[in-house]
Amino acid sequence: MIDLSTLLDPMAWPRWLARDAERRKVASPEVLALVEQAVRDFPAAAFAGGLLPAPLPLEHAEKLPRGEHRETTEGARVRHRVVAEPGGVRGWSLGRGVVISMAQTAVRPVYAPVARGDSAALRQDGSVVRVLISAWEPYPAPVEVELDDRTVPLPDYLLRVLGDHRR
Repeated sequence: MIDLSTLLDPMAWPRWLARDAERRKVASPEVLALVEQAVRDFPAAAFAGGLLPAPLPLEHAEKLPRGEHRETTEGARVRHRVVAEPGGVRGWSLGRGVVISMAQTAVRPVYAPVARGDSAALRQDGSVVRVLISAWEPYPAPVEVELDDRTVPLPDYLLRVLGDHRR
C-alpha cells in the first residue's frame, strides 16, 4: 500500500498545479515532449530497476460512535474515521506531487468532502482531514519538480528516483 504521507496535502494541489501551469506556458514544445516521453518510459525503467507499482489508495469515511466524536482547535467536528483501501489504479507515488500510473500517465488524486458542514475525519496516523481521495485522474505531468531550494526538470527527477532505489 502507498504511504499516504507521500501524497501532497489536498490544499496544496491547486497551488502546485497553478505553478506548473505557469511553467508550461513558458516551456518550449521540445521540453514538453521530453517530459511526456519521460513519463511514458518510467514504468519500463521502474520494472527493470525492481521498483514495483502499488495500488493507489482510495479512501472512504466510516462514522465514529457518538462517544468518540471530538472537536478540533479549528472548530471541525471529528465524526468519521478514514479507511484507506487499494484502488483500481496501480502506479508509483514518487513524492513531490509526482504520481505515475502503469498506464504511462501522470495522475492526481480527486478529493471529495468527508461530509457536509463542519465534519472532519481522523486518519490512522492521527491527522485530521476534511477531504478524502475518491478517485485518480490523468493530468499533464509536471515540467519541473520542486525540491527544497530549487526546481529540477521531471526527467532528471525520475532518474534520481530510480538511482536512489537501486542503492
